[in-house]
Amino acid sequence: MMKKTNMVRCAAYLLAILACVPAIASCGDAKTSQDADTKPVETQSQSTVTEVQTEELTGRAAVKDNLPDDLDLGGSTIRILTRTDDRDTRVEFIAESETGDIVEDTVYARNRTVMERLNVNMEIIEAGTGATRHDGAVLNKLLDKSVLAGEDAYDLVGNHMSQITPYILKGAFLNIKDLPYLDWDQPWWNQSYNEHITLDGKQYMCAGELAQTMISGTYVMFFNKKLWNEHWGDDNLYEIVKNGEWTLDKMKMYCDTMYADLNGNGSVDEEDRFAMVYDKDQIQADAFAGGANVSFTTYDENDGYYYWTLENERTANFLGKIKGILHENNNTYFTDENTHKFSVDLMWKMINDTVLFMPHMLSGTDQLRDMKSDYGIIPMPKLDDAQKEYTTFVHNGFTVFAIPTTCKIAESVAPFLEAMCAESYRSVTPAYYDVALKVKYARDEDAAAMLDIATRSIVFDFGYLFNQFISSNTAIFRSMFNTSSSIDKGMSTIAQKEKQTNKLLAKVVDTYAELE
Repeated sequence: MMKKTNMVRCAAYLLAILACVPAIASCGDAKTSQDADTKPVETQSQSTVTEVQTEELTGRAAVKDNLPDDLDLGGSTIRILTRTDDRDTRVEFIAESETGDIVEDTVYARNRTVMERLNVNMEIIEAGTGATRHDGAVLNKLLDKSVLAGEDAYDLVGNHMSQITPYILKGAFLNIKDLPYLDWDQPWWNQSYNEHITLDGKQYMCAGELAQTMISGTYVMFFNKKLWNEHWGDDNLYEIVKNGEWTLDKMKMYCDTMYADLNGNGSVDEEDRFAMVYDKDQIQADAFAGGANVSFTTYDENDGYYYWTLENERTANFLGKIKGILHENNNTYFTDENTHKFSVDLMWKMINDTVLFMPHMLSGTDQLRDMKSDYGIIPMPKLDDAQKEYTTFVHNGFTVFAIPTTCKIAESVAPFLEAMCAESYRSVTPAYYDVALKVKYARDEDAAAMLDIATRSIVFDFGYLFNQFISSNTAIFRSMFNTSSSIDKGMSTIAQKEKQTNKLLAKVVDTYAELE
């Protein structure tokens, strides 16, 4: 059952509040519920408009979109079905008032700006269970009951990337490739995602900076500055990154001497100091694979199909280096938890200065707010010196957007989506960086440079996008990295997946060809 409330339309125009920020290049099933709550975006009228001098705008704030100045959507309401179960998913759309929180206040300002600019309203339809953002199943069930049944219930959908992607193949979404006003060359759209989700000239989903979870879900490497300065103070880790020298071999060198039996009991246990903590069967494996620019699939231009091509020399080299970091010299402490609580469990050792490195999503900063020692954020390490650029994956639960086939106002949804992504790029993402860094983004040149590198390094793989449809085979490293012996058998394990994966990949391509 859905509870609906009346919309209160914004009556004032508020320009983007962050006027001066540096330029940045863009880049689990849980319990289910049948309920979805519909909530309006409420705003308060103001008698005056904040004045911002155009000449003061620099960096992201100065990047203009190509929407017409006189574009008027006639007071239409965009009905948005999305997840709001945790702060990251909720703040993608919802900020009901100014609270003093920099991110929420910027989202609030963005919403008001877009609604006034386009003469449009937002109606947020919440779908969730009170679980984590990884739960996209509830929203998918609503799509089954509405869109696939031909009901015009939603105009825009935002959900877990991996879990909603199979709905492309069910014919649930419109081809948005050539809709008016969507300017895919703009920096607020992720170009790698657009490229890989497009087949046969058709694109049914998009990824842009409206998705807070695309930013917070970016894999990065945290490091404990106290431990770094004590053990490697003569080396400037930021300069190593800037020089392109941050590789798996370099990381292993720093890891190999970090272990210490702090409690003196002669046993390796959680109270000791380690170079890294690794949670079994979890996403840190994806982080390393993305950093090493490992490709699961390759597109063949001759026949138009994608193929499973993970069985290659690069992958073998990658496995050897990972084995050294994870399973030699007591470098890594493995947790016994197989749960998404790992964020708190792993960051506990970072907070207590007993681990040097921590690969994690950028959202890991949430667990470090009370950390007394300083921490730093750098990109994931490259495979080797031959890798030209840093690359990284995003956690596959980040939000992507689609327009249902039942939507009657797609030509209004398109400029709304463009405007929301553009305003997010100009103001919301820099505001999030301020929070993530614990210092003002513009005041820490090194930290700013590291986030620049990390966010512009986001890449995608076709198999990664359709992971759930291809039997989660691009998550193959998650269990493989748990033991030294499973890594040794890694190439044969990968080879065993080839026939099944190629069959499923072909089905994706063939289904695309049949879609409108």
